[in-house]
Amino acid sequence: MAGRAFMQLSAVLAFLASFLVLLVDIEAAVTVSVGPAQTVLKENTVVLQCTYSVTPAAQVDIITWSFTSSTESREVVTMLANTQSVFGTYENRASITEQASLRIENVGENDEGTYRCTVKVLSQGSADTKSVDLTVLVAASAPTIVSTVNSAARAGDDLTLTCRSDGGKPLPTLTWFNGTQPMDAGVGEPTTNEAARQVIRDLSLSPVTRFDDQANFVCKADQGYPDQLDVQTAEQVLDVQYPPVASISSNPNSSVKETNTLTLTCVVQSNPDPSQIRWLKVSGDSADVLQTGLTTTYVIPKINRSQNGTYRCEASNGVIPRDRESDGQATVNIDVYYAPKISSSFVQPFEVNFGSSLPAVTCEAEGNPTPNLQWVQVGSGRTFNNPLSFATMTYAEDGTFTCVAAALDFPKDTVNVTVNVIGRPDIIGDSPAAREFMEGKTAQIVCEIQAKPRPSRVEWFLLDSSDNRAIITTGGPYRILQENLPKGMKSILQINSMKPEHSGRYVCKATNTYGEDEQYFDVTLQAEDVVTTARGSDTTLVIIIVVVVLLLLLLLVGIGLMLAHKRGLLPCKGEPETGKGGRYVSYRDENVTNEFSIEMADKDKSPTAPLPSRVESSQYIPTPLVAASYEARLSGASFGEPRSPVGQDKPDGKKVNSPAFPEPTTEEPPVQTSQGGYRDEDGLNNAELDLSSRKPASRRPIVDPKDTMDMDYPTLRQQTTSPYV
Repeated sequence: MAGRAFMQLSAVLAFLASFLVLLVDIEAAVTVSVGPAQTVLKENTVVLQCTYSVTPAAQVDIITWSFTSSTESREVVTMLANTQSVFGTYENRASITEQASLRIENVGENDEGTYRCTVKVLSQGSADTKSVDLTVLVAASAPTIVSTVNSAARAGDDLTLTCRSDGGKPLPTLTWFNGTQPMDAGVGEPTTNEAARQVIRDLSLSPVTRFDDQANFVCKADQGYPDQLDVQTAEQVLDVQYPPVASISSNPNSSVKETNTLTLTCVVQSNPDPSQIRWLKVSGDSADVLQTGLTTTYVIPKINRSQNGTYRCEASNGVIPRDRESDGQATVNIDVYYAPKISSSFVQPFEVNFGSSLPAVTCEAEGNPTPNLQWVQVGSGRTFNNPLSFATMTYAEDGTFTCVAAALDFPKDTVNVTVNVIGRPDIIGDSPAAREFMEGKTAQIVCEIQAKPRPSRVEWFLLDSSDNRAIITTGGPYRILQENLPKGMKSILQINSMKPEHSGRYVCKATNTYGEDEQYFDVTLQAEDVVTTARGSDTTLVIIIVVVVLLLLLLLVGIGLMLAHKRGLLPCKGEPETGKGGRYVSYRDENVTNEFSIEMADKDKSPTAPLPSRVESSQYIPTPLVAASYEARLSGASFGEPRSPVGQDKPDGKKVNSPAFPEPTTEEPPVQTSQGGYRDEDGLNNAELDLSSRKPASRRPIVDPKDTMDMDYPTLRQQTTSPYV
């Protein structure tokens, strides 16, 4: 009753509001907006969004939510003056929140439909309504897989797996996977029952094979709302029984050397495992059992060639095979390698006439693999195919031939055959053979003869213009030399001091019991221009060699001097030289005109201090010598204009200071002696000066008065052009 009264009051207020609007003729509007359609899982909570705006601003009087479905319509909730009224099944579940939104808790399947949000402003007489849809989801039960075979399947059988899902809203989509790979082959179309909310999809395996054993087949059920409903799965691991499938592995391999150990392994795949494994040696249609049991390996220690052949393993597990692939048998052919051995025997030696043919000599050998046979001539190393044969025998084929049988890395087997070639002599070389010799030189004509037996006679002839032969014997300019060879002999005709009359055609003739052979030699003198050219070439070559050797020697001397100079082994310009016997030390410079010598009064004839540097005589202060005194003497002096020392170097490599800026010294000032000279701290007199015209502070080297008899020292200093003292 209260609700009906509330509705009547609302209608009256709305009528009054409309009437007032017509009276004042005011433009007023309210605008409502709703959110997108919502999906919610059954028994969860959902909020249907609704907002509004009022122009001009005014107080909202009534907010109403109503529901419509394909079967019914009903009021949900109404809010008037901030007071909410909830209707029907929504009581205690529905409420208006967030301005005008509808909140529904514990959503049921009957809550699915269209909801309308209405907002009214009575003072303006305006209202607006918007709709939003709500879908209620129901989670399906976990799928199940049912097989047409209750226990393990056997290879060759037909098998169907059925996946079923119940209770889902909406109905899920069923997909089959083999492991992680989706399947198409054998997958049927889904069968659905909307009323029962059930979906079914089959997977057919026709037939089941051994490769399906332990395969994991997965059925996935997806309702299409991953954010709200999880994808559910069911799995089925197949147990497929199948007869043994066998293969054989060999170690080291199926080809094994004799005396090695061979291990054969029977590799078996089956379900269930084999109950028996047999090893057999097959020979034609029969087979000998070698081993029976569950051992998968068969070992042959030190295998020999008689164990060559076919081996077979047989495995069984009680499952009847349906094809030959699964008969549980496997074979392997074992090839035993062994070293080659020549089986041929020969009646030796073979005697063949020179110029005839050699019948085929066949070498045969046993071995595995089949040996490679080859003939090798001893000495020459020439090789020939087997059988050994020659169409025309020469003395080059005389000797020993070896048949070599080789296979893999086995030791080679050999047998020797001797071939004797007998017959007339055979002179090596083309006929006629041209020979040139220099006039005045000794000429040798070599005639090399192969023969067995050796020639009993070798003769030399000289032909005249009519081809008449004149026999040549040792004597005069001719000399005949002979040398035995392994297959014959060598005859040498030597002509001493070759002359023009010795030119011509010579004949070498060899004879034995089987016949004879001869060869012509055309002997001539070398032309003069050829000889001259040869000599000129030799002379030019000698000159070139001599020039190259001289250049190399000069280069070596230059390098030696440079090294000696760098190491101080040679004196350079401006460096001191020691006089004969070490008595004098002279100081020279090619740029000055003076030369001074210092006579050493010391007993050891060697100075103990460095020689003076390049400085003006007025600046030079002698370096003291231990236990020695200098007696300087001017000798061979020539005079010119004085030279300035500025820009010059001292012999020690230091720069010479300008006279205006004397070089500083670290020496102690000298002490004047009673004789007018100076002495250093060691008490030795180092210099004697005439102090009548010079200040004591200027130290100069002492000179012998007899050398300065007609001039005083300052004059001498002014006239000299040398910066050295």
